[in-house]
Amino acid sequence: MTKQQTPSFNRAVVIGGGFAGLITARVLIDYFDQVSVIERDELPAKPALRRGLPQAHHAHLLLPEGWNLMEQWFPAITAELEAQGATLIDSEREMRRSSDGALFDDVTALACSRPLLDHTLHRRLADSPRITVVSGYEVARLAVDSRGRRVTGVHLRPPRGTGRRTTILPAEVVVDTSGRGSRAPQWLADLGYTPPAETTVDALAGYASRLYRRPADFDGSWKTMRVPRRQPDQPASGIIMPLEDERWHVTLTGISGSYPPGDPAGFLAYAQGLACPSFFEILQAAEPLSEVHTFRGTQNRLLHYDQLPRYLEGFLVSGDAVCAGNPIYTMGMTAATRSAPALAGALAETRQRGQLEGLAQSFQKQLRREINKIWLKITRSDRLWPGSEVVETGQPAKVRLNRPRSRTVILADYGLAAS
Repeated sequence: MTKQQTPSFNRAVVIGGGFAGLITARVLIDYFDQVSVIERDELPAKPALRRGLPQAHHAHLLLPEGWNLMEQWFPAITAELEAQGATLIDSEREMRRSSDGALFDDVTALACSRPLLDHTLHRRLADSPRITVVSGYEVARLAVDSRGRRVTGVHLRPPRGTGRRTTILPAEVVVDTSGRGSRAPQWLADLGYTPPAETTVDALAGYASRLYRRPADFDGSWKTMRVPRRQPDQPASGIIMPLEDERWHVTLTGISGSYPPGDPAGFLAYAQGLACPSFFEILQAAEPLSEVHTFRGTQNRLLHYDQLPRYLEGFLVSGDAVCAGNPIYTMGMTAATRSAPALAGALAETRQRGQLEGLAQSFQKQLRREINKIWLKITRSDRLWPGSEVVETGQPAKVRLNRPRSRTVILADYGLAAS
């Protein structure tokens, strides 16, 4: 971990102990005496799946921009992950295409299981005396000052514990990184603030994943294998990625409603239907190690916290709670790392002023600038698929899509719901 700066403020709270929350906590310890990370799950003592990370059942890639930023905040983290079985894929040296259309090592990325990545970051942060992880609790609501203008902490309660009594954890800054299920819009509305407008681009994507043991006779001539989708008539794709402990993570994806099944026989049949016979043949030679896990909540969601008419001072929102992209593009963790320079920049300005006033607005605007290219890239692709839907709430401007078989829904902020 890099040398930490002298703190300027007392305490910050991070809601959510996932990847975005850990990156956020690392930035905050350069500016606060104490940083508390609130995680609903009881964190495991070693890399393991947990309820709060449903995406951990599916293949993950950290693209170059993401791991370079992660290295800035956690020096030598890539080497540490590789020592535990992670694989660094170099597409410039290793990419090749098979005769039946499969791509081998077609991306430059860091591949490992999500439990290994999160556990390694947790262990690194545990080295800092400024970090406290509060596991097994959830944030019930925000605590604010008597005028309702500034956050003063959070109300904590056991998520599945005894009774409904809450405990207040004081804080000068609260950062919500709780993901797609974030209750920040409702919390703001309950306090009399206008919640953010939202843009949703839904290409009706879904995927299914399963773990396999690599065949004993695998020659190691490739690291990843991918069958790409092609617009507009080839919506199915698949990827085989390396995992620690001699395993493969196999994820099948479909778009425009072409969802891979969740049963073993259907999973194999879907793989057999890909435009690449060798993909199916490789799976047949490998030993399944898990059930098939599916996921359908793949809508691209952008909440416009950068455009709020009024900000609750000290309350910041980041990660998937602001911008959640379609996971099939494997850019979610990369987008989360973009919050680090935005937060560091906003906090540096705050330190110069010597006060936290204006931090919320400054951060949300800087974050939007950091993630905008990623948002435009993934949604530009998703908007082109037949049947994709775009929904705008709280924005009067119309969305024009000159594309057949697409539907655009505009919801004005008058309490109306989509029909």
